[in-house]
Amino acid sequence: MKGKHGLSQYRLNYAKGYAQSFLEMVNKVELMFQMSEQGLVDEETAEKYISKNIKALDRDWEYFKSYIEQREDMR
Repeated sequence: MKGKHGLSQYRLNYAKGYAQSFLEMVNKVELMFQMSEQGLVDEETAEKYISKNIKALDRDWEYFKSYIEQREDMR
């Protein structure tokens, strides 16, 4: 696959996929937060769900950075 500027279309596509996934996960966290605020979901359940998703975001952030990072061997 052709690379330029230390990137490739393949890696950019993966980065875009992770960015879309981040948005979806943040939306889910917000929904759970709102449901907890309104008393529709138990606070303990909401806390576990939110914590689990934030940990997943942290993990996925590292993968995202590896795909968007400019590589010297692709310049």
